[in-house]
Amino acid sequence: MLKTVVKVSSIAVVAYAAIIAILSFDTPQRCLMFLHWVRFPLHPKFDTPEYFGFGHNHGRNIKIQTSDNVTLGAWHFVPKNYYDKHQLREQADVDEQVFDEALADPLYDTIIYFHGNALDRAAPWRVDLYKQILNRFGKVNIVTIDYRGFGDSESSPSEFGLALDAHATLKWLNDRNVPNSRVILIGHSLGTGVATTLAYDMALSDKPAKALILNAGYSSMATLIFEYNVLPFLPLLAPIKRIPDLEQWLLSKLNHKFDSLSRIGYIQCPLLIIYGTADMEIPIVHSQRLFQRVISGLKNTSIEQLEKNHEISRTVVPNEAIVYQSKNSKVVMVELKHAHHNNVGYFDYTYQSMKDIL
Repeated sequence: MLKTVVKVSSIAVVAYAAIIAILSFDTPQRCLMFLHWVRFPLHPKFDTPEYFGFGHNHGRNIKIQTSDNVTLGAWHFVPKNYYDKHQLREQADVDEQVFDEALADPLYDTIIYFHGNALDRAAPWRVDLYKQILNRFGKVNIVTIDYRGFGDSESSPSEFGLALDAHATLKWLNDRNVPNSRVILIGHSLGTGVATTLAYDMALSDKPAKALILNAGYSSMATLIFEYNVLPFLPLLAPIKRIPDLEQWLLSKLNHKFDSLSRIGYIQCPLLIIYGTADMEIPIVHSQRLFQRVISGLKNTSIEQLEKNHEISRTVVPNEAIVYQSKNSKVVMVELKHAHHNNVGYFDYTYQSMKDIL
């Protein structure tokens, strides 16, 4: 029995060491961080949004060219009010100009949606989110992209590459007379890092976004890799934090950091952070860190102390959510009582909080 225990333990230690060694190389990092090789649904009909339940001519499949000559696949959906007003469903074909006019019209804002890792823009819960937004907010366009390496987009993903993809999407909108002041950025999971980086860059150019909305976010990849739950309550790399030298070595090999925590305080636009208490993948403390950083800066004041200092208010929505709000109401954090990582978009209060911040 003792020999068996020793043998199994030795194998486990060697396997764990091998995992750490593998993660020091860029290709395995990309494969595990982005999961862009995970495909579902298989052979999606991107050219036919109707296949996924959208109304005829409500959306179009588009291609966006990046500054480094990568072609991205994306969808553009027109506002529900515009769709009904122009009776687009009744028309056999719609000219591209009709879609562009929906973007240029100052009556309508445009959401850029940055999805999480794995799958693509046609993943079922993402499609459901687009439909919910279109039906609940009649005056918004939606542009949802697949990053490089995802869906029908070219190349392979990286932090720098995804930033180029985000900027290319914003430029595509600017070229169609959509100013930054009518652009709303929404990111989920991995996409919160992409959205925050773009919001930060827009602020640095003195042309901030209309709003930034982060669903199930993380503070930085350098922190998350030691806290991410591969299985519920199983942060695989957490033991490494007990060995500081090994921790620093692994961090030095991390090529994609997505450091939202260092950027979030500079975004210059209303901010909404949403997470579910049942999120078993990204610990909810990550969303809370982002909120704390915006409110108290580098002081890292606890939420309890911020409330005691009257810097934020706390409102309980029975059996739905707890809402934390800054004094000027431009920074809001919503804790959904029953949500987990991928179903934030299923809950009614998600859309109520979006309506409030906008």
